[in-house]
Order: sequence, then C-alpha cells, then structure tokens
Amino acid sequence: MIRKFIVCIGVIAIFLGYVAQKVNLVRLSYEIDYKEKLYREYIEEQKHLRFKVAYLKSPKRLDAMMSEAKINFQLPREIRIVKLKPEDLESSRQLPTAAEGSFGNWLNWIKEAQAKTTRS
Repeated sequence: MIRKFIVCIGVIAIFLGYVAQKVNLVRLSYEIDYKEKLYREYIEEQKHLRFKVAYLKSPKRLDAMMSEAKINFQLPREIRIVKLKPEDLESSRQLPTAAEGSFGNWLNWIKEAQAKTTRS
C-alpha cells in the first residue's frame, strides 16, 4: 500500500512538472509576442522620425520657411582666406581666457578659441 502511494506521488510530481513546463512555455511565448510587437512599433517610430528629420532638413521646406519669414540669404560675393603668421599664433596663446581660474581650465578640460578682428 505504501508502495502504491509513493508511485502515485511520483506520477503526480511528474505530471505537475510537465504542466509547470507547459505553463512557462505559454507564458514565455506571450512575452516573446509582446516584445516582438514592441520591437515592430519602435522600428515604425524610428522610420517615422527619420522621415520627419529628412523632411525638416529638406531644402524646399527650408526655402519656404525662409521666404515666409522674409529672410533673404545670398551667396557670398567673394571668398577671403586669411593666413596667419607664426608670431600671430604665439601672441594669441598669451591672451587670458574668459574662464581663467575656473575648475575646468585648471584641469585643462576647456579649450577656448580666441579670435581677434581687425577692420581693413
């Protein structure tokens, strides 16, 4: 009688293990479907955003927006190239920076460009 009881307990444990595996399999399949749906939605959103960026960068749209705002850009009439002499570069390195004494400048994290304009 004890032997039959142990066998019944063993068979029930096997069936419970089988059912638990099937339940986990169904739960995981639902989770995979949900994540695949999210992935497809994210891909569609990415496509939409890429299209929107391309639209916002389009020359036709920018031109229409500039004409609406009455902005009239023109190409430069002449191109000027300014060549710097080595002594000009040395003198520009000695100019104090705007962030002198700041923490970033102390650790040389901030590099600032300085320009000197002259009217000719």
